[in-house]
Amino acid sequence: MKILLSMIAAVCSVQIVSSTFCFWNSGCPYKYFSNKTPYEFVRGDIRDSLVKLTGCEPVSIWGLIRHGHRFPGIEYAKHMKAALVIKDYIVSSYERGNCSLCAQDVENLRTWQDDKQMLDNHHQLSEEGNLESVGLGRRLRQAFPKLLAKLDKNDYQFRPAPGEWMADGVKAFVDGLYDSPLTIEPAKIDFDIISPYEKCQKYIDLKQSSQPYAVPMKYLKSSEYLAVIDRIQRRLGIDYPLTHTNVSALYDLCRYDSSGLRNQFSPWCALFTTEDLQAFEYAADLRHYYRSGYGSPINERFGEIALADLLKSFQDSKTGEGKKITAYITHATMMDMVYTALKLFKDDEPLTAEFRNPDRKWRSSKQAIFSSNLMAVLNKCNGGTDDYNVVFYMNEEPLQSICKEGVCTWKEFEDKLSPFTDTNTDFCG
Repeated sequence: MKILLSMIAAVCSVQIVSSTFCFWNSGCPYKYFSNKTPYEFVRGDIRDSLVKLTGCEPVSIWGLIRHGHRFPGIEYAKHMKAALVIKDYIVSSYERGNCSLCAQDVENLRTWQDDKQMLDNHHQLSEEGNLESVGLGRRLRQAFPKLLAKLDKNDYQFRPAPGEWMADGVKAFVDGLYDSPLTIEPAKIDFDIISPYEKCQKYIDLKQSSQPYAVPMKYLKSSEYLAVIDRIQRRLGIDYPLTHTNVSALYDLCRYDSSGLRNQFSPWCALFTTEDLQAFEYAADLRHYYRSGYGSPINERFGEIALADLLKSFQDSKTGEGKKITAYITHATMMDMVYTALKLFKDDEPLTAEFRNPDRKWRSSKQAIFSSNLMAVLNKCNGGTDDYNVVFYMNEEPLQSICKEGVCTWKEFEDKLSPFTDTNTDFCG
């Protein structure tokens, strides 16, 4: 009898261990979706993380902000629409007993309705993106109430890079920042310091060549990445052949359809394990690294142009001619370039297709997320004429790697940025 009870206990134990993993109640799903990561999944809060220095008062803020959550472009939306048929294959596979997704995950997928707005309003700022921008502006006002309490027309400068979603983003940011309407500069259709690469023929030629994509493409052919597609195929148990194109579209459905503000993940995310999502994230990291980061020396030059504007902005503020706040809305590409120019998040060795370092510094899921931002705050201290310091913030947290505890003396700040004042785009041709 004891032997029989032991056998039953052993069987029960095995059944419990082998129970199906469920995404819907996993408790802590992987939330890093490269440049499509919702801002709320990663951000800090400038109101809580504000560096308060005794005897110092903020006199100027300079910010570079990526646009908020937007809908996919035409090509991506086309692939996402084509991949929607896979939902029926998954449901059918589950009913035949071939799919290893748990019942509730399949049910959530079955009842998911096509989001026409997401798939048809290409490149438009979504409601989530609008609220991200409003929230950032509101928190900034609450963190610096005295500085931003009253803004006259000469106290501020706001401008977006070209694009309707950029214009909508800067308007939402200003709505959160101030109760009354403020003047927003129109986007510059020619050269602009917040997107200088867009009018550089050398960069355009490079981007259209295969060079920036050689390493990322090599990774997509690696055994690690091919194993991801194979795992997903076996997990879903479907006859529909999965390729890099349609698996990427399924991944896009997961990340575009997830909401940080509602802390809600899309049912499409249940198709992937954490290991799968880490591989997709790394593939995107490689694209960012070689297209707009350390992978090409030209990227650093573009970042220097925006940083030269930051230096001049604060130099003007020291002489009483600057702005209380300057904010630009731009692309993830520009965020990458500025961090590269500052020598931030630089790994000891270049990123490769052969080895995915889990401890790498270069992470697009933190640097280039929706609404990602780099803020610099100029403080005047002890009432002195020359006693100033600069505090950097990234996604509303102090950027401690740039200076000790994130606070730069004026000399450290000027020494770091003054070499950029001679940067130009003559190399563009």
